[in-house]
Amino acid sequence: MDIDPLADTVPPRYAVESDEEDEYNPLEPKTAESEPVTTPEIKLAGSIPKDRPLIFASGDAGKYWAKGIKLGEQAGSIYVNKIQVGLVFAPSWSKSTVIVSETFTRLPLNYIHDYAEFILNELKPNSVSLLDVYSSPTYISPEPIAQQDAPIRYLSTAPADSTSKSTAQPFSPPNMIHSNTSAALMSLIASDPSQSLKGTLFLLPFPKIPTPPPKTLKSSDFSHLSEDEYQWSESFMNTAQNILFAAVGESISDGEAAAWHTPKNSHPPTSSAKASTFGEGGMYI
Repeated sequence: MDIDPLADTVPPRYAVESDEEDEYNPLEPKTAESEPVTTPEIKLAGSIPKDRPLIFASGDAGKYWAKGIKLGEQAGSIYVNKIQVGLVFAPSWSKSTVIVSETFTRLPLNYIHDYAEFILNELKPNSVSLLDVYSSPTYISPEPIAQQDAPIRYLSTAPADSTSKSTAQPFSPPNMIHSNTSAALMSLIASDPSQSLKGTLFLLPFPKIPTPPPKTLKSSDFSHLSEDEYQWSESFMNTAQNILFAAVGESISDGEAAAWHTPKNSHPPTSSAKASTFGEGGMYI
């Protein structure tokens, strides 16, 4: 039978109950294709210092930043259902623990809250600074801003420090953050009843809309680690890095060990890699 797609309500039951030749039934419940809603198994491997500041870098910004900074030997890993999702470092030039998240695989939406909660409960940081991206073409501002002029923007659960205010601009409403794990962490920090933990999220301008999370957790894929969707300038990344650490009370501007350099193992993605990018869903803050 024909169904009017503009109708306010679905047709009565007798109108869709017919013989076996009917191919469409609007009353038939849809089957979920996403990963079942289950509690993921999350584990932290390695000897990781706790009760320290936490630097959490994820998304395209986190991946690119991690390539240009000397984080030293990996100190641990965070596994979700036995798949490595987070890389943990304790660089000698910093008093912070650094997590580079979702570079090999991305979390489905129904795992993100548990993952973020696990990190905060397990590491018990005294302050958190996050690095991610925002879509500069879709950012709502009084006047259009070209990508090359788009600023670093920030969100903070407490008054921002002077370094952040002088270098970055607030991420203002009605804009929304598409960075799922970063959004979950900031939400948990903001809703902490004790209000003892401060979180600051720094967002680098990204010339595309970041892809939403996948339906299911895939195995780690190392084949595209040298490909970066966007490459920020060296001076821009050093500025971002300085305010990233300043937000947790660290100054790392002195010394070559902590300087950020343009990675040699970085190039734009191939056409086949672009075609394979896919995701669904989203979490916003």
